[in-house]
Amino acid sequence: MINTLLVKKVFAACSVSSGCTTVSSPFGGGLNLPNILHMIYIVFLFIVGLVFFILIVVSGIRIISSGGNREKIASAQKTLVSAIIGLVIILLASVILGLLGSIIPGGQNFGL
Repeated sequence: MINTLLVKKVFAACSVSSGCTTVSSPFGGGLNLPNILHMIYIVFLFIVGLVFFILIVVSGIRIISSGGNREKIASAQKTLVSAIIGLVIILLASVILGLLGSIIPGGQNFGL
């Protein structure tokens, strides 16, 4: 029962002999290079968000458990600031990538 809910059946829209260059995908669109790069991009952004969230939680726990030790607080604050700077850099790169995708003819906007 669960397998029928989670598994999508995909049928080829064309045959190899007819010159089909893309294959139907359950994610929508065909499996060509721009779509594959878009999927990798989305997974990358998810991983970055997850790492950022983990770093914020770890920094908060380190600040709370520092017991007033200034060195531990400073170290946790450095981790927090580094995580925020990294997130800003990734978001700026994402915006630049989206702008380039909309400017380049035939480019993909990556949903921005």
